[in-house]
Amino acid sequence: MKSLNFKRQENAQLRFIEEQVTGKRKSRFNWDRIVYLTILGLIVFFVLRYFFLQNFYISADGQIIFDSVEISETEDLRIEKYYFDEGDNIHKGDTLFTYLIQDPELAMENAASEGASSSGSSWADREIYSLQKSIELNNSQTRGDRDLLESYRKQLKRMENDVILGTASERDLNNLEYQISKLETSISLVKSETSVLIKQLNALKLDGAISLENSAVELQNFSPYKAFVSPVDGYVARIYKEPYEVALKSQVILNIYRADSVYVKGYFEQEDLKYVKVGDIIAVNFPDGQVSDGIIKRFYSSTVLIPEEFQKKFEPAKRTIAVDIVPAPNGDLELWKRYYKLSVKLTKRTF
Repeated sequence: MKSLNFKRQENAQLRFIEEQVTGKRKSRFNWDRIVYLTILGLIVFFVLRYFFLQNFYISADGQIIFDSVEISETEDLRIEKYYFDEGDNIHKGDTLFTYLIQDPELAMENAASEGASSSGSSWADREIYSLQKSIELNNSQTRGDRDLLESYRKQLKRMENDVILGTASERDLNNLEYQISKLETSISLVKSETSVLIKQLNALKLDGAISLENSAVELQNFSPYKAFVSPVDGYVARIYKEPYEVALKSQVILNIYRADSVYVKGYFEQEDLKYVKVGDIIAVNFPDGQVSDGIIKRFYSSTVLIPEEFQKKFEPAKRTIAVDIVPAPNGDLELWKRYYKLSVKLTKRTF
């Protein structure tokens, strides 16, 4: 039986082959850890921010408001000409528009009284003055009716094409034709009345009540138009009536927003009442990201329902504390004016 013992030499050497390192070198940064810590930091930041805002700040919704002045007249009138367009700035005393009293009897009474008080002349002078004014009123009405008639005739051509294409009804076309016929009849009647008035005027002149030269000068210089001047400073927000259009008494002709009356109407939660008082400074955050300071001017005497645009969906309507906030002395008034009727966010510190 062979022996399994090996005899090793003392000077024996081991041979080996150095293994080549394969694969990528290990990175010095652990990117997974960095991403994890970044996400964790963001979560902690937003949690702390939410906690801070909820406990140290109160917020509310608000809306930019202007005091509005509605311009109207106590008598029916016809607009002759506007001197300002929508958006133009105006000052107190500026002429907004000229107009004519639409009631012929009232116009003649005013004309007679104005003529008698200004000249103190005889009965013939007053009659001639009244006739001249009536003639001028009729001429002005005829000019306005002709402009309106021309506009209706242009609409008639378009309306006929729309009826052919089926985008308009025959009823609309018939109504427009009726309006045109009505205007043509009105123009014809006014012309006839004017002719009668001219004959009466010439008859008075021939009777020697006043010389022909003086009456011609009066007729040329006479203007039956009246001017409506602005009662406040501000800017024209909306024009409701077009030139030559009739405005019935008490109808709103235009709106003026007062330049110095811009404010924010804010709606705070009832539980925030202990944090707000008159004179507090409120941060007004505008839709474009700009921030301006405002001051609480007054509280409303009772709670009000929050407007629909601020009401959350599927939640019952709630009552809020309404306040008026005016620009602070260092606030940008022009910035406030640009956002009429737009919603803003109001914030205030509780400490």
